[in-house]
Amino acid sequence: MTTSTDYPFRTGQLRRAGVLMKLPRVVMSAVVWLLVIEALPGIAAWGVLAVVVAGTAAGVVAEQVIVRLVWWARHPSTPLAVPGDPGVRVWVTGRQAAGIGQAGRRHLVVPATWIGRSDLPALLTRARQRQLVSAGRFDVAYQWFTWPLQLLAASAVGFAHSTSWLPLIGFAWRLRIGVAGIAVWQTVVAGQRAATVGIFMVIGLTYLLPWTRARHERLVSQALADLERRSATPAASATRRPVVLPVRPPATHAGRRSCTSVGRRGPEPCGQWRSPARQVTCTGEGIRGRAHDPRTSGRKGSRS
Repeated sequence: MTTSTDYPFRTGQLRRAGVLMKLPRVVMSAVVWLLVIEALPGIAAWGVLAVVVAGTAAGVVAEQVIVRLVWWARHPSTPLAVPGDPGVRVWVTGRQAAGIGQAGRRHLVVPATWIGRSDLPALLTRARQRQLVSAGRFDVAYQWFTWPLQLLAASAVGFAHSTSWLPLIGFAWRLRIGVAGIAVWQTVVAGQRAATVGIFMVIGLTYLLPWTRARHERLVSQALADLERRSATPAASATRRPVVLPVRPPATHAGRRSCTSVGRRGPEPCGQWRSPARQVTCTGEGIRGRAHDPRTSGRKGSRS
């Protein structure tokens, strides 16, 4: 990796997939914020609204502040850098993480437990490649605005994992479309239109959110694979051995050979060039001591 310009930016398909993945989550986060603001008294509600707006704006113009708050990040005691790309800022967080996190386009967050690993430079390079392929301009602002939803989602996932061993709950989740159909029928019969719309939205989101994330991850993986293939092609062509083409031996005479050849099985196609003949020496009459083609058997001066 040399500079960030050596790697492609996000394609149009990746941008659309990113918007499709983030848009439902932004809408849900807005609903959560509105519910929180509505539940608070006047001054507290205005304070929460100011925090939300100011944090979202700071995610665009002051990314470092939001990175510190959202990821609990700090500067590493030993400076870290991405090989070949010194413009990227590497932070360290004490939070538990499965890998290196990306914050916007210019920040990477490394778990503190990973400091000192021998393969950390390679992992930073890989994370930087993924960042250049998938990161958007407003990712930090998005992380700030949706952190309540992310907190609720993490709590829901933890609860689901803790109760997934119960057969009835797991069976109901797999058949949630049928359970939702029964609930929708009951709300329609009771005339509760708001409940019907709410059930449709909740069940639809349980299918939409995983699908959008999986599609975005698939496109990012394809882009990274294409990037690796493109970077490996010049190296392969540089080390490729030259191809030696076979050289046809020159013909011993002008013209073409006859349709049949003595000493070969069956006739051969016409129009083929004859290879150089092997010369032998014989003691035949008239050409004693001279060299001639052994295929002239039966002629004057041959061995027979």
